[in-house]
Amino acid sequence: MGTMQSIGPNDPRLSGAATDRKTSRTALWATVIGMAVLVLIFVFAIIQAANESSVLGWILAAIAGGWLAIAVYVLFMVRGTLRFGREAVARMEGEMRGASGRAPAAASSASEGDSVRDQKIAHSFQIVLVQAKVLSEELEKGPEADREVVDRSIDTINLTAKNGMGMVRSDGPISGTVVD
Repeated sequence: MGTMQSIGPNDPRLSGAATDRKTSRTALWATVIGMAVLVLIFVFAIIQAANESSVLGWILAAIAGGWLAIAVYVLFMVRGTLRFGREAVARMEGEMRGASGRAPAAASSASEGDSVRDQKIAHSFQIVLVQAKVLSEELEKGPEADREVVDRSIDTINLTAKNGMGMVRSDGPISGTVVD
C-alpha cells in the first residue's frame, strides 16, 4: 500500500494567503500561455488561408477563431465568478469577525437581561390568566364541573405563581405602589 501525501503546501511557513497567491500566479501564467497559443494558432491559420486562398484554410481559421472566442468568454466568466467568490468570502469573514466571542442569544447588557426576565414574568401572568379562565368556566358548570380540571388549574396557578415569585425575589427588592 502507498503512503499518504499531503495535498497542501509542504512548507509549513506558507500561510493560506501565500498559497493562494502562488496558486493564482500559476493559474495566471497557464492562462496567458494558453491564450498565446490560441492566438498563434489563429494567426497562423489566417496567414495560411490567405496564402493558399483555399476554403478549407478559411474554415480552419474560423474554427481557430471560434476556439479563441470561447476561451476569452470562459476567461471572463471565471474571473467574474472568482471576484464574486472573493467578495462573498470577505463579507463572511467580516461577519464572523464581528460576531466572534458572542453567543447568538447572549444578553450583552443589564437592560436585555431585565427584558428577558420581564418576558418570563409576562408569560407567567398569561398562564395564570388562561388557567383562571379555565377555572371560572368549570365553576360556572356548577355541580357538573370536572373536579380534575379544577384541581389541575389550581395546581398550575400555584406552580406558576411560585416560579414568578422566584424570578422577582432573585432580582432584589421590589419597589412600586400597592393598589387596594
